[in-house]
Amino acid sequence: MIRRSPTSRRFRRGFTLIETALATVIVGVGFVAVLQLLTTGTVVNAEATSLTTGMNLARGLNEYMLQKKYDDLPGFNGAVYKPAKDSRGHDLSEMADWKQTISVTSVDPKDLTKPLPDPSPEALRITVTVSHNGNQVCDLTWYALSAKP
Repeated sequence: MIRRSPTSRRFRRGFTLIETALATVIVGVGFVAVLQLLTTGTVVNAEATSLTTGMNLARGLNEYMLQKKYDDLPGFNGAVYKPAKDSRGHDLSEMADWKQTISVTSVDPKDLTKPLPDPSPEALRITVTVSHNGNQVCDLTWYALSAKP
């Protein structure tokens, strides 16, 4: 039986410097990718929050105008609310950097895409544009029809 001395065997303990460096690079690339993902997610979340707030403000004016008589609606054309108003018409003082702009256009009831210069229209197109800090966030359009036969 041949005996080998323990010094002739090559004992391997731990990692080599190259293996450690490679593992560090792999973990670092993964960490940077996760940070970029978090940054992108934060930006998208902020934009979604802004869009949701804008749509709620536009819908609030829709609710407010539904409470008005049809003949009163053309009087809202060109109205600008800053701070924004809620569905009861009250100012939202905590939303001073939000603005709501209303556009009311007379349209042909048989072709809602065609504007009419009619002073007593049978159909109206109402558009609310919501802005935050001077940047347009969203707009909401709906139609109101006269109840006249």
